[in-house]
Amino acid sequence: MNEGYEAYKKYLGIKLHFTKDEYDFFKYNGETNAKFETFIQRNDKYFFVKAARKYGDNIVNYFVSNFISNKSPYIKDMNNDVYLDRQKRIDGLTYYFERDMEQLLRKSEQNFNKIFKVTRGQHPILVKTYLAKRVSLETLCILNDLLNYTKNFSKEIKETIIWPTLNRKIKKYGPFLTYNKERMKINLKKMV
Repeated sequence: MNEGYEAYKKYLGIKLHFTKDEYDFFKYNGETNAKFETFIQRNDKYFFVKAARKYGDNIVNYFVSNFISNKSPYIKDMNNDVYLDRQKRIDGLTYYFERDMEQLLRKSEQNFNKIFKVTRGQHPILVKTYLAKRVSLETLCILNDLLNYTKNFSKEIKETIIWPTLNRKIKKYGPFLTYNKERMKINLKKMV
């Protein structure tokens, strides 16, 4: 039951990270004020025990995968396919990033700056291509880490539902991505 409680605490930390501006999973090292007594009284405690046993040290990745997937954030609704899908993208991060950049450059007629151009307050090519599921959230996060485009988008995009939600997701998910920043910069320069 203790392993389930530890998984529950990680789950709460990640849930707070993705839903509350004032909580940062990394700043607080995933710690929450979750009480064991509260955990024991939950109807879904066995889902946490099962997840803890199945994913072990990868439990944080499992929860993050499910939180960014736009599916239900409840433990009962989380699934392995979403986790495996994200793991595949993480394992081939450089490959998927390059593939996504090729897609974006094709859409922008090989004009890199055009990918980020906001015209009359409308979504730029980068956001439209992501919404069409042609590029991954990881690519958006890497590009933001390298170029910090979200500040400009937030000033220029007039729409108030899709972009603010996506912006928050990029900012909250970005710290969970670990990659060789210098290598990604070099790859991007070569492509552009």
